[in-house]
Amino acid sequence: MSQMTLDVPDVLVELPTREQAMFIRAGLYEAGQAWRRRLEAEIAEAKAEMTRFETRYGASFARFQATIVPGLDTLQVHQDYNDWFFWESVLVEKQSLLAKVQRIRVG
Repeated sequence: MSQMTLDVPDVLVELPTREQAMFIRAGLYEAGQAWRRRLEAEIAEAKAEMTRFETRYGASFARFQATIVPGLDTLQVHQDYNDWFFWESVLVEKQSLLAKVQRIRVG
């Protein structure tokens, strides 16, 4: 486990050491839960956007890239590719962050 230096309000420092630890653990737990919920919402949004493109083109993003992108012959297809690529990147990033958050144990 690593150590961090944290600036806290003076009133927290005035609490007994046991109370400080309980307060910090509870705060870290609540912050972790809020972060997890936010990441889950962002993952759901990315999946919904990707499903919209998969429905529109009848293909996964990988198949779309392999078969449709070489013929980016319309502005709409080009824009869809950019948007779809963005949501694919968001999904990968947020899933990676969520996996890390779920490994955090407070206590």
